[in-house]
Amino acid sequence: MELGEDSESGLSDSELRLEYSALLQFLHLAPIGLVRARFSGEIVLMNPMASQLLSTIGMHDVEFNIFDIFDKVSKDVRMLVQEFPNSKDVILCEDFQLLLPENKAAKDAPIALGVTIMRLPADPDTLMVVITDASGAWRLKRLQA
Repeated sequence: MELGEDSESGLSDSELRLEYSALLQFLHLAPIGLVRARFSGEIVLMNPMASQLLSTIGMHDVEFNIFDIFDKVSKDVRMLVQEFPNSKDVILCEDFQLLLPENKAAKDAPIALGVTIMRLPADPDTLMVVITDASGAWRLKRLQA
């Protein structure tokens, strides 16, 4: 192994820093909300899109629990995930639709969010929460009714 090379990946320190930087940019620019949380709901990490989408529910800087935030709209998300704490399933909640309170101040604000929650197989205490703007699907559903 050469000096400055990682034994597992074979990449040099500068290549690892470049890969790390690219990964952070990817997460930062992703057009979906990504949240890493503990099984208890404690938020460990979130990208800017997650913060933006969760702000439509009324997330404040003092709230660091994803379930407390979702509880403002529906307690079902917490129940779906925490009902099976010993489950080995990777997907705990798939594309759950949250209808948001009406926000007359922002005409383009999302009216619905789609939430998918997965347990990371490498660490069962870690949840990956994917949040999308499901407004288009919700509006289409209402038009078809």
